[in-house]
Amino acid sequence: MMLNGQGADLSLLIWNSSISILVFSFVCYLATFRQTVLFTLTITLSLLVTVQFSFQPSFDSISIMGFSKLMLLLPLGLGVILGFGLFSESIQKRFLPLFTLYINFAVLANIFAMMFAPSGDTYRGVFSRITCFTLLIWLVQEMAKVNFQTTHMDSKMFLFRSSPLHWIYCHAAYRMALLSLPTFASIRFILLEPFSLIAMVVLYHWHNKRYPLYYYFGFADTIAVTTLTVLARYPVLPPFPSKGPYFPNLQEYQWDMVFLPIQFLVTGFALWAIFQNLSVKRSIPIENPSKLSAR
Repeated sequence: MMLNGQGADLSLLIWNSSISILVFSFVCYLATFRQTVLFTLTITLSLLVTVQFSFQPSFDSISIMGFSKLMLLLPLGLGVILGFGLFSESIQKRFLPLFTLYINFAVLANIFAMMFAPSGDTYRGVFSRITCFTLLIWLVQEMAKVNFQTTHMDSKMFLFRSSPLHWIYCHAAYRMALLSLPTFASIRFILLEPFSLIAMVVLYHWHNKRYPLYYYFGFADTIAVTTLTVLARYPVLPPFPSKGPYFPNLQEYQWDMVFLPIQFLVTGFALWAIFQNLSVKRSIPIENPSKLSAR
């Protein structure tokens, strides 16, 4: 937490941002070149979190929700993706439909759950539910274009094929507004959107541009969300006392004035995309992965 009555602590912001960048860069490297190591670290951390939670003297709704979120992100999120990539190609082909069904459910359920994020008595918080709903419908349409066969594995690299770049950019703008709500009090998450987009480009290049850029967003976003959530739960404390300088935080109505126009634009574009998809009314043939890899 970097907010107090005086505003945001700039020194803490720089420290936490630096730590986040270093850790995230390391995780991206492992996700591309050392998936087995990252899978081992993910499962080990999951076990440590479970043991720590089990030995708590008392349980409340906040601790239970925090533990549940980490379990969804670590073993049931990043862990599942990495673990599936470690199987042989024959096993991957055999269980790909089941894996795809799991991923589709997880993606849609996560976005649907965001519709119920506390609004914090703000206009942007209320309107974010409308924006989220339009993005959800748009994504379902994109998934339907490939008959919900949305996933592919190539050299242990997880690829999600149904989030076009326009949707990714709209989702980034929507989530920036969402993360400005009082519920998300840590400024650490200010790095989430840059991390997701940069990691998408990095994975794309590290994977030798074998597939379209947007195929890498699902994996990149999973890495970004998981890394920042773990660092928010277990922060690396600075070796110096926190004494500022501080910069003032905006009032909630001021944040509304900043993000409501962005939400209007995102919602409008999402509605346009939805109606465009409805007007086309045709299925897009599923591309052959071997042809894509030749690009």
